Amino acid sequence: MTMERIAALRRFLQNHTLDSVIMLQPENLKYFSGFTGGEGALVLTPSRVILWTDSRYIEQAVDECTEKITVMNHGGRLAFSAVSVLIEDGAGAVGYERDFMTHSFFESMAQEDELYFEAVSLQELRAVKETYEIEATRRASRIADKAFAELLPHIRPGVTERQLAALLESKMLLAGSKEKSFDTIVASGKRSSMPHGTATDKPVENGDFITFDFGAVCNGYHSDMTRTVVCGKASEEQKRFYDLVLQAQLIGVDAVKSGASCCETDAAVRRFFAKHGVDKYFTHALGHGTGLEIHEQPVLSPRSQGVLKENMIVTVEPGLYIEGKYGVRIEDSLVVTAEGCEILTTTSKELTELF
Repeated sequence: MTMERIAALRRFLQNHTLDSVIMLQPENLKYFSGFTGGEGALVLTPSRVILWTDSRYIEQAVDECTEKITVMNHGGRLAFSAVSVLIEDGAGAVGYERDFMTHSFFESMAQEDELYFEAVSLQELRAVKETYEIEATRRASRIADKAFAELLPHIRPGVTERQLAALLESKMLLAGSKEKSFDTIVASGKRSSMPHGTATDKPVENGDFITFDFGAVCNGYHSDMTRTVVCGKASEEQKRFYDLVLQAQLIGVDAVKSGASCCETDAAVRRFFAKHGVDKYFTHALGHGTGLEIHEQPVLSPRSQGVLKENMIVTVEPGLYIEGKYGVRIEDSLVVTAEGCEILTTTSKELTELF
């Protein structure tokens, strides 16, 4: 599997008129080599693949990497070591990850006149998932579903957002999650109008909308889901508002299939909100890919130029947010299929009233 990914990487480099690449992003190191240590660089030259790390991780790297990847100790001179093998192996045009390389590292590389450097993004190579990646995300989603079901009985007036977040995260860890996917969002009452309202010491009050956005991690793969509930009985206004988001979310899910335009999938939801005069309250993209990172390619947004492909994993998460009043978001993670999608998130999306 690793060498198949390396072969795909070489084809990608050829298409970008490059013959080599230096990788520093931890997720890419794991994806292309299997290495999960805390420090290193993967260097692909025209003739070989080298994982440079230091003495703390040599044994681990040898254990995690295929024997076709050479593991070497850079001895505290990572940039020098990487550039040296590129020159030794006759590299000419070298790709690098702009967002994961320090200025000093780049300066050290750029001093070599024999090499030409060009920034590249490797995310598209990880967008279509393999079977085990889908299964890992499916397991992470099940963990998140289970933890949320166990959390619901604890939601009552007086409990704080921070307490609920801590309890939800602990339940995910106890259920098998390696860590939380990201900073858990728990936003209640007026704070639910904040799309990224991470938990505070605000106590939950009767009648509050409470938005939970969270995820688990299994074998490095992130799940992502959002549910909004009501503490107590929902008002008729809250029910209508929630139903608008639910209908939009179902429209978004229905639009996900192989060959669908990412921007058109997003547009289908925006048209629905515009029809009901609430589109100004939808302030973010419809969704994004997940994987070794919580935000990956593709992106479902008005600016996206991508097309959905079979076995991509995406979220569909429309929300409406009225500042100073409340907000609602509903999110599922989905696997794109030839004829539609598989929904990985199994928690009910019907409005939950907690008494």
